[in-house]
Amino acid sequence: MFWRPLTLLLCLAALQLVVSAQSNSTTLSFQVQSGGNDNYFIRDDTSAAQVLVTSSNNTSPVRRLVVALPAGNSGVLAYFLPLNGSGATNSTLNVALQNGSLATTTELFNNTGVQADLSFSGNATLGVTILGAVRAMRDYVEGAGLTHEIFNYTLASSNSTSLHLHRQWINATSTGEYRSADFYLTAKSGASFSVTPGNNGTFTPPTVNILVNGSSAGIVQMRLVCNETSLRGLSPSELFLPEGKGSTKGINTALQGLANGSDFVSQEVSFLTYQDKFTAGGWRFLTYFGRDSMIALRLLMPTLSSNAIESALGAVIERVNSTGALCHEETIGDYASFVNIGNNQSDLGNKPFYDYKMIDTDLFLLPALRHYFLELPQGKGRAKAFLAKNATLQNGTYAELLNRTVTYNLERATLFAQNSSVANLLHFRDGQPVGNWRDSNEGTGYGPIPFDVNTALVPASLRATAALARANIIGGNASAGLAVEADGVAAVWEENALPFFEVSLTNETAEARLTNFVAKANLSEALIGGSGNATAGGNKAFYALSLDDDGTPVQVLHSDIGFNLLYGNNVSQSFLQHFTEALTPYPRGLLTNIGMVVANPAYDVNTTNIDVLNRAAYHGTVVWSWQQGLMAGGLTRQLGFCNVTNSSAVVDINPPAERGAKPAWCNNSTFVKSVEEAQSRLWTSIMGGTGQIFSEVWSYDFDNSTNTFSVADLGTLSPSGTESDAIQLWSYGFLGLLSPEAVRVGH
Repeated sequence: MFWRPLTLLLCLAALQLVVSAQSNSTTLSFQVQSGGNDNYFIRDDTSAAQVLVTSSNNTSPVRRLVVALPAGNSGVLAYFLPLNGSGATNSTLNVALQNGSLATTTELFNNTGVQADLSFSGNATLGVTILGAVRAMRDYVEGAGLTHEIFNYTLASSNSTSLHLHRQWINATSTGEYRSADFYLTAKSGASFSVTPGNNGTFTPPTVNILVNGSSAGIVQMRLVCNETSLRGLSPSELFLPEGKGSTKGINTALQGLANGSDFVSQEVSFLTYQDKFTAGGWRFLTYFGRDSMIALRLLMPTLSSNAIESALGAVIERVNSTGALCHEETIGDYASFVNIGNNQSDLGNKPFYDYKMIDTDLFLLPALRHYFLELPQGKGRAKAFLAKNATLQNGTYAELLNRTVTYNLERATLFAQNSSVANLLHFRDGQPVGNWRDSNEGTGYGPIPFDVNTALVPASLRATAALARANIIGGNASAGLAVEADGVAAVWEENALPFFEVSLTNETAEARLTNFVAKANLSEALIGGSGNATAGGNKAFYALSLDDDGTPVQVLHSDIGFNLLYGNNVSQSFLQHFTEALTPYPRGLLTNIGMVVANPAYDVNTTNIDVLNRAAYHGTVVWSWQQGLMAGGLTRQLGFCNVTNSSAVVDINPPAERGAKPAWCNNSTFVKSVEEAQSRLWTSIMGGTGQIFSEVWSYDFDNSTNTFSVADLGTLSPSGTESDAIQLWSYGFLGLLSPEAVRVGH
């Protein structure tokens, strides 16, 4: 199970979720239980870190410690195993972090980090330990227990009361300064160590036994430090608008308790935000990811301060490459050296490596800029000064760097505007099996032409380009021509891209496939009782998750239609009809009683996708919180074009539909009601999973006796060990959303 903060009683008694409630303090301390792990977070002027330990109720015999610092994306991963002869009952072992012991710490030579006391219920032995790069730690956890010998540590010193493990960075003398990480264990009350050094240098690790002396738990202090530069965080008051200072009633409802830190959720998202960049999530993604930053920004933007918004936007623009592509992931610290060596560029040392393989990241920036500068009060009148800034990571002003992306996106879209063929849709880059947010090999059902990029993001980026050019924010002397060109190309994409993804099945075929799916997925036929949803003519119609190279649709029902709702201004009644049918109970649709799944292969002629996209797959029949936020926010936006939403429940600020006219479907009151009913079903599903709402992803268990779903930990089910982060930046998009009844979620 997942839980948002551990208990309210703990919050009140120990005050661990609020570090001083001073609104201008960047100091944070809170804890979250998620997926069989206890997660502790701390940040002050010295350091920032997440510490994860296996929960006592986790049934695994192995205990795990993870410490992750955003500084250099550095940390340590250590496993503890019960030692034979231990006093632990049935050879079980519990390792717990002692309340109140977590603190930041410093060492000589500019080393900073964290320390905490761990209690051991019995004798233990230190298992696999990876010290240094968080990415190396993640590779081990998700890579079948494999790691590269270059990441081996050195036993610096040991005795019966202390252990010191040291790792010098691959590029150890960058800019004349040694970079390294050090992990210390110090025996305190009731504990001692027995250490036998390995006999083959760093290739054979030492045998480290932790001995508990007596019947009570032994206490061991752990310390992790490195001399990477710590980041300056954004406090809740720097991140959010002051309470009561929103421009609408809905925004002011959403802002309650955020800027002053009294709402613990504001501290969680604050932990992920820094002056120079936003980070994507907990320990696995505690670094910069462009897509994550911009999606989170789009949902949160109405609640954020101008400086916070510009921190996020600036980080994106700073990392543009020479072609105009935007950075998907930033690799820094020791792992950057490893990547550079692998790219035969060892001369770059630990210079950050920027990954540009995604085809969608480039398309989020212009819509974000449009929303900020043209639609939100925070951005009005700030475009000129912002774009005049000089970049710090490369030469040029923000305006000059942004122009690269404008040109790049327009050039990529032009071929399809000239010849609207499958070949001219945007494909994953040559040799890359991924390219959009579903960045696992099987995430798009192996189709290299993704739905979201081609039907939603390309036209949205072009429409935003045109709007910014008409406002003379981009384009310079050529702004008028740029606006006309971008609008024209966008219109072709809006008209011609979507039909390639249309899937239409006879109702008989759809029902047969659905029945087969229920059997293979070990669900109950009671879930599909009654007639199925079908469009006129008795057909089941939906949009494919992706296309194969030859244009064959991957017939997987999916949640990426939410991109069209949030980013599109010309959504048709036909599209919304497909949408309302998708928002029906799973397995007919996407909705369960614990949230909306992001993929449903029930109708796919390729039945292998039932296993490829199952409940143990990272992008399978699982719930991603931010996708629910995308869908909910987009639906509120579309209904807003018809002026039928509860104004008190609307946080975002949107302009009228493109060209100022209401969509034609707004005049069909019966159809509008069906869209509102779909909205109600979506929010009922969302509310069933509020305990996980700010985590990354969760799966389900199914109870055949009740025909209901319950939350399951993906990390336990996943054959690759892919687990959910306890906190995830874009999941906090729900802070910028209210239910149709104007209720906040997850607070």
